[in-house]
Amino acid sequence: MARSDRPPSLSGGAVARGLALGLALVMSPAQAEPGVTASPQAGRIEGVQLWKLPSTPNGLVPSQSWHATGSAPNGDLYVAGMDHRTNAALYRLPTGRDDLRLVGDARSASEAAGNWRPGETAEKFHTRPTFMNGKVYVATMDSSGLDADYKAKRGFHWYAYDPDMGHFTDLSAREKGGTGLPHGSVVTLAADPARKALFGAIVPTGEVVRYDATGGVTASLGRPGGYDRPFLYVNRFMFTDAKGRLYGSAGAGPGYAAGIYAHLYRYEPGVGPVPRPDLPLVEPRALETGRCFPDRQLCFAADSRGHLYRFSEDAAGDTIAWTAIGQVTMERPGSFLWMFQVDPAGATAYAAATSYAPDAGPASLYEVDLATGRSTRLCSLADLDPRLGALNVHTGYDAWDAQGRFAFASFAGEGESEVLLTRVDPARLKAALRARCRDAACMP
Repeated sequence: MARSDRPPSLSGGAVARGLALGLALVMSPAQAEPGVTASPQAGRIEGVQLWKLPSTPNGLVPSQSWHATGSAPNGDLYVAGMDHRTNAALYRLPTGRDDLRLVGDARSASEAAGNWRPGETAEKFHTRPTFMNGKVYVATMDSSGLDADYKAKRGFHWYAYDPDMGHFTDLSAREKGGTGLPHGSVVTLAADPARKALFGAIVPTGEVVRYDATGGVTASLGRPGGYDRPFLYVNRFMFTDAKGRLYGSAGAGPGYAAGIYAHLYRYEPGVGPVPRPDLPLVEPRALETGRCFPDRQLCFAADSRGHLYRFSEDAAGDTIAWTAIGQVTMERPGSFLWMFQVDPAGATAYAAATSYAPDAGPASLYEVDLATGRSTRLCSLADLDPRLGALNVHTGYDAWDAQGRFAFASFAGEGESEVLLTRVDPARLKAALRARCRDAACMP
């Protein structure tokens, strides 16, 4: 059902207050950049720098960062930090600079727009910061469980950062009820710049919403009718084709029926979600990370077990191809591939796994050949910096700057910890490893 941005009927002083709020939303920012920055620290090896995500003026101390790194076409890097309880914030690393800047946080932006209710929370920006038509978008995820607890939440907010103006805005303040959808949380974004639209995957129901950035209206596109459970794990990566059709997936392996979940679904304009068994998955497991190259009609994707896929189409979007191309090496059974950075050439990716095993030790950094699917171990993440060896969760995809460096976030999966943003120059790193490593198994 479409969500209208038309305000309810008002009279008297309420009209004046409503007009003032509307003018404020149209003519002024919800939140200006707070002026909080963090300086880099050099890693242990050449080509590596790290930043600790700083606290916000209103008291948020980031302890997690879930699938929340991204980049803009000019090479600006973005990362979100959150505490999984109260609030989430967005940070920017401008191209050509080394100071990580706080862009804004959910609570402050919503309070500035008059759209934050007593007791409300914004547990996470779980979404990759997504660039579209000059702005960077995120959305809130305020309930993570695959259960009915989400019904106690108000609903998600859309936010946009305008890097030219330095403003971070709660877009949902203009929508009916002040949210994009009652109760639901957004876990994944995909952009359709040609049509000025954003798609969001909803937790825990698995429906998809579409935000019209021109009109400021969110509409629900529903969910596949074949889904056999009310609450389910949905993709952390989805993508659009040349015709603006959205490709999505769901499932978390064992327990999810292959006939329902071991393939993609395509959302057809005016039709809704259509199952595509001709676009199969190796197992019923949702896509987790990836990168698309719209100018080349090409996407790469991976699930949490490292199964790799390639999507291609002709310029008109009339003919598409979907191919499984191998599996990323992961040293420990039960690990999750949540950090997967496809390089700008679409030839190589860099990957690191997350493990919750108590004796897992530091994760390894792998280089992946996207033509063959072959993985080559480069080093331990602890070789990049000792602090990374103590952190077991590593996340992020499609975050590259203008100098050919990728970025990912790391934190401790159990308990409170700092959140580190690591930026890696792969060419310099590999040169340094070749110069320093004496173990033939460490570098080819």
